[in-house]
Amino acid sequence: MAAWISRRPRPSVSVAMATYQGETYLPRQLQSLADQTLEPRELVVRDDGSTDRTVEILHDFAARASFPVTVLAGDDRLGYAQNFVTAAQQCSGDLVFFADQDDEWRPAKLEAVADACLAAGRGEPRALFHDFALMTAEGGEVEPSAYAVLERRGLSRVVALKGCTLAVTREFVDLWGWPPPDTTISHDFWVALLATAFRQRINLDAVLIDHRLHDEQASGWIPDDSSRTFTSADTKVGDVELMLDLVVKERRASGWTRTFLDVTDRVGDQVSAEAADRFRKRLRTNRRRHRQAREAGGHEQAGSAT
Repeated sequence: MAAWISRRPRPSVSVAMATYQGETYLPRQLQSLADQTLEPRELVVRDDGSTDRTVEILHDFAARASFPVTVLAGDDRLGYAQNFVTAAQQCSGDLVFFADQDDEWRPAKLEAVADACLAAGRGEPRALFHDFALMTAEGGEVEPSAYAVLERRGLSRVVALKGCTLAVTREFVDLWGWPPPDTTISHDFWVALLATAFRQRINLDAVLIDHRLHDEQASGWIPDDSSRTFTSADTKVGDVELMLDLVVKERRASGWTRTFLDVTDRVGDQVSAEAADRFRKRLRTNRRRHRQAREAGGHEQAGSAT
């Protein structure tokens, strides 16, 4: 680490975790947080109504952790995205990380990302992502680098959207807020798409977590060529267009587009009028393509019926 960085204070670090029925893997994830070379300022966990030992495990950890742990146990099911948002809203640090209940963090994760944020300049709205290894449920390594997997599939690392590899600055949260509770947009896609569209995103090459793939997790998706709808590996497209094509499918296109247009109208021109205009065009183009495909499909069905 450069000497000039070491003389400047790092941003204070909060970790937001969402849990639900997580007793199987949660103890190892919590231990990996305790083993970080940079201690977090706090861990805020919101449980989404678990009926197993998840909340008991969290309280046991809180009693022995060397940093403050807040456990929010909810009776109402929010779903994983709003569960994360609720935890993040209670975080007070300059830099907010998101922790899945079933991964294991490598010891230098918090320190490496905090230093990267510091090197990029404090006080800016930024979202930082990093590479990750893919593991079996039992902890065996499937792939040492998810970025390498995406590269082999002809996809940019920008479509690595895992919230467990994400940290956002306080300035980013203050600027963009979180997806509203009446939408199904996840917190990680919200951050990834806006940060990419407005050039507020940093990607680190370092592999900093072991991401466990198993049947019970909320999101184990790694995109491949079959995830595309309108783009192809043979045609070069921009990062935002690719992300929209992979994620914002027909059933989401209308509502999600409207939500992203709303936040762009409120905030985007303050950041960059040019970027905001490009983003609006990409959103509307993706929505129009889905509408046209749906109408064409309806015409085909009507023709076959006659």
